[in-house]
Amino acid sequence: MMRYVWTLILVWALVRAVLLGLAWYGDIDPVRRERVLTFFTADDVARGREYMKNGFAARVVYGYVQLAVLLLLWRSGVLRLLESRLEAVMPGSFWCSGACMILVVLIVERLVMMPFDFYLGHLCEQRMGFSEMTAAQWVWRYAKGCMVGWVVQIAGILTALAVLKWCGSWWPLLLPVATTAYGIAITLLMPYLITPLFYEQKPLAGGALRNRIMEIASNAGVQVDDIYEIDESRYSKHTNAYFTGLFGRRRIVLYDTLIKSHTVDEAALIFAHEAGHWRHDHVRIGLTLGFLGAFAGALLLWWLYPVLLADPSMKLAEIWKATNLPFFLAAAIVLGLLTAPIESQISQAFERQADWASLELTGLEKVFVDAEVRLARDNRGDLLPHPWRVFWLYSHPPAIDRIAMAERFRLERDGGKSAPQ
Repeated sequence: MMRYVWTLILVWALVRAVLLGLAWYGDIDPVRRERVLTFFTADDVARGREYMKNGFAARVVYGYVQLAVLLLLWRSGVLRLLESRLEAVMPGSFWCSGACMILVVLIVERLVMMPFDFYLGHLCEQRMGFSEMTAAQWVWRYAKGCMVGWVVQIAGILTALAVLKWCGSWWPLLLPVATTAYGIAITLLMPYLITPLFYEQKPLAGGALRNRIMEIASNAGVQVDDIYEIDESRYSKHTNAYFTGLFGRRRIVLYDTLIKSHTVDEAALIFAHEAGHWRHDHVRIGLTLGFLGAFAGALLLWWLYPVLLADPSMKLAEIWKATNLPFFLAAAIVLGLLTAPIESQISQAFERQADWASLELTGLEKVFVDAEVRLARDNRGDLLPHPWRVFWLYSHPPAIDRIAMAERFRLERDGGKSAPQ
């Protein structure tokens, strides 16, 4: 079996190399470039390409090093040695020994990757004028993020392993149920337990922007708890807005950088895009698709894992043991890239629907174009990404495609044509 595993890893490495090459060269179509230059300047294009290439060599190496660390942990047998030591100290302790082994894997992986994260997340961002933190502040936020992430990951992984251990032949069905329920719980708790660890949250002050957002939410039929502003400006100059929460507990979150750099209509229209996701029930659809994907993965694992376990060269233990974690993480990285177009195309379809909904809710197609231009400039977006990379990896359509949609909306507004699917 190992030869098939190595073949799959080689395919992953080649696909990743091709996608990175496409990122470097971008879209060289002169017609596309002329279209972009209708709304952006040559300097905008150059700045976006410069930002994309910033730290490029480190990003190339990053993924290969990360996978190599996991493969080494898997093949070396170090976790099996740790398991035997833990068994001697705490015999039969599934929860404690499992948590210890998971934590070891996560710590080792982060220690190896931290220099890359520091270079890419701090030095490169600082060089491009985005980072607002000192090195010490970045390290503290990184450490805090790791610790919070480890708690969330350990709890989630142990939940999955417990289902595999104690649910017998029902685990292919109960595993996606448990992981989906855990994801929902984290989503519901995040605004109250996790976000306050990193940001100061405060209700958006009354005024034109708040009134405009509440009007759009009402028109979209979206009930919200409140509108919050978070202080992203103490970390970076990037701008964003998002909905958080599920079911009846929803809140709107705006970066303070967005509020400062956009007009009221632009910021409200960016919110209208988020409201469009709720209008089209993308959260429920996403949860359903996520569950179905997890169920398909569980069935594949149910069918394939006995074959893998029977092969001594795979060096795997019973499916519920934490010693298998590096293998599963490596498999997630490899299969995640190879199946990425499925998720990216679904996400892009959702984004197009949300964009169209934002235009229907506001009718501000000119402001939509201005907001897209400003967002791309503020975040130094790559204005000429290669179309195959967009197809394979992008969660959102490129800025020029979103602008084209606004233009089409203007032309079709009185024609009664249906929204994009």
